[in-house]
Amino acid sequence: MCELDLMSKYKNNAEFSIGVKMVLALAFVKINDLDTAIEALTEHIPPEVLPLLDWFEEFYVGRTIRNRRRPARFPPVLWNVHERVLNKEDRTNNHAEAANRRLNLQMGVQHPTLWTFITNLRKVQSGRDTFYQHLEAGNSPPKKKKKFIDVDKRIFKIVEDYNNRNMLSFLRGIAQNISCY
Repeated sequence: MCELDLMSKYKNNAEFSIGVKMVLALAFVKINDLDTAIEALTEHIPPEVLPLLDWFEEFYVGRTIRNRRRPARFPPVLWNVHERVLNKEDRTNNHAEAANRRLNLQMGVQHPTLWTFITNLRKVQSGRDTFYQHLEAGNSPPKKKKKFIDVDKRIFKIVEDYNNRNMLSFLRGIAQNISCY
């Protein structure tokens, strides 16, 4: 979005924002239906979003050449969450993201020296060890926030109803439940 210089439009135009999020919603489409979904999106999203869709197709689905899909750099089996949603499994790697964010906050600098990195890594690890000991002692992990539980329920309901919706309605429904930036 930044490379395409579309962040301002994304933040200020709700319909444009939904078009962008519909590209992201492809992660919730059945893998066998990705071609249909991309075709439907191509005709529906604003023209400025087409480069984003092309990029997504190139790296995450595989470009179509002479009626055959080239292998994607990141194949759909790695990132597609359709079945994960139906099985009520985590869709993201938020735990890894949180650990990375925690480490970056502890560092306080962009490019720490090796010794600063090691010292801070030890501090973060010590905190994680303490957290783990609390869990071992029978304490419950922090509860998921209500707003995230509600979003999960809405997304589950939409994915569960997948076969009863047309593709654009499905993508739009998911897009309205995705938050970015």
